[in-house]
Amino acid sequence: MKIAILTDSSYGGNLKDIKDLYQVPLMITEENGGQIPDDENLTEERFYELLESQALKTSLTVPKTMLDMWDHLLKEYDQVIFAGLSKGLSGQFSTYRMLSETEDKYKGKVFVIDTNGVSIILQHLVKNVAIWIAQNKTGFEIMELILKKHDKFTAFIIPKNLDTLKRGGRITPAAAALAKMLKIIPILRYNGQIDKQATARTFKKAVLESLELIKKERKGVKEIDIAYSKMNPETMELIELLLDKEGFKINMMMKLPKVVASHTGTETVALIAWERGE
Repeated sequence: MKIAILTDSSYGGNLKDIKDLYQVPLMITEENGGQIPDDENLTEERFYELLESQALKTSLTVPKTMLDMWDHLLKEYDQVIFAGLSKGLSGQFSTYRMLSETEDKYKGKVFVIDTNGVSIILQHLVKNVAIWIAQNKTGFEIMELILKKHDKFTAFIIPKNLDTLKRGGRITPAAAALAKMLKIIPILRYNGQIDKQATARTFKKAVLESLELIKKERKGVKEIDIAYSKMNPETMELIELLLDKEGFKINMMMKLPKVVASHTGTETVALIAWERGE
């Protein structure tokens, strides 16, 4: 059986690294209502120009784009597994799971799986899907297997710059001003959705506190994955120094997808640790 893997632009990795992997764009919405596909035509430079000048929103893949891709892939493949953005962050999963199960031509052929992932986490899970396909697992089996991976990671997001969170209404201007005055940095936990974990008085302390939490929750783990938005070199050097000081090595490091940075802003870092053996 020939199976294609389809993901969306929350993936953020190199599609060529995995055989039979394809991607559809999520959408970025400007303040004037204009929508921009999050694809190769939206350069990083242009994206950050937009981000630093206005509050951006994001939305799911245009239905025609998604269904056209399904139809295209099913001409060559027996099944399509769509592994996209976590259902806790978007309606992407629920919308397309419903369509895959109600449209006769997709039943038993297109499998929309609940990845619980985004960015590096999604990349890790997609690699698992590719391994299962190589082991001749079916779409139904893969849908069940991926559920067992949902609690295998610990991830924290640390936004050093609160301007985007303020502009997007995720924190009030007064709270942002107070945080800036007191040098308070939020620590956000990612577990399929984003929740507040704690606060720290400086960015450095926020990184160190996140690493301590990782040590408690993922005992014995010595490797960390890092995803980051546009950031000055000095901040990145600080992060690397702190990881080394705390006995961690960097496993993977890459930039956050644009649809994620749309919400978190510049100078944001995500620290991810996987259960040993994962």
